[in-house]
Amino acid sequence: MGVQFPFAFHVLFSDVRTMKKALWVVLALVAVVYGFLISQGLYRTLEVQQGEQGGFILVGVDHVGPYMEIGNAFAEVQAQFPDGEFAGIYYDNPERVEEDSLRAFAGVKVSATEGLEAIAAHPGFRLVEVEKGPSLYTDWSGGSGAVSMILGTMKAYPALKAACEETDLCTENSIAFEEYSDDGTRYVMKL
Repeated sequence: MGVQFPFAFHVLFSDVRTMKKALWVVLALVAVVYGFLISQGLYRTLEVQQGEQGGFILVGVDHVGPYMEIGNAFAEVQAQFPDGEFAGIYYDNPERVEEDSLRAFAGVKVSATEGLEAIAAHPGFRLVEVEKGPSLYTDWSGGSGAVSMILGTMKAYPALKAACEETDLCTENSIAFEEYSDDGTRYVMKL
């Protein structure tokens, strides 16, 4: 007595040609997805540099919880400021702080005057200054969209962590911030 397969399996795959066609379709889909990931920076390497970064003011909102969920905070800021240079500040090390307690800030760069006007018009917003100071940083220009941003984040933070360990410059008080532009994302570990 052999293994019994459902009737639908026999109908779909009783013909070897049908199985070959299905295999080719699956392989083609895998190739397309793989090609897309390569175009978004899958194999791109990052160079970490050291220098002065920061020196700007943000107006925006706080976010507490998983960093991957900060998108809603950015959407709130972007609803009020559709154009502008956006940045996110990530205060806690996710290896040391529980995910639901991670603190972050989503904002848009403004002058001091623009910031005060913005918080007067939007009481839920606040100002944050990112002082200029020594930092480790890397740039990512892997493409546009969420996939590129995820790949950039997956590559940037391990590279920054390795540079921190190599240079021994980072402390528990170091914060990370990301600056977003049409050219890509700059990932910064402020020392």
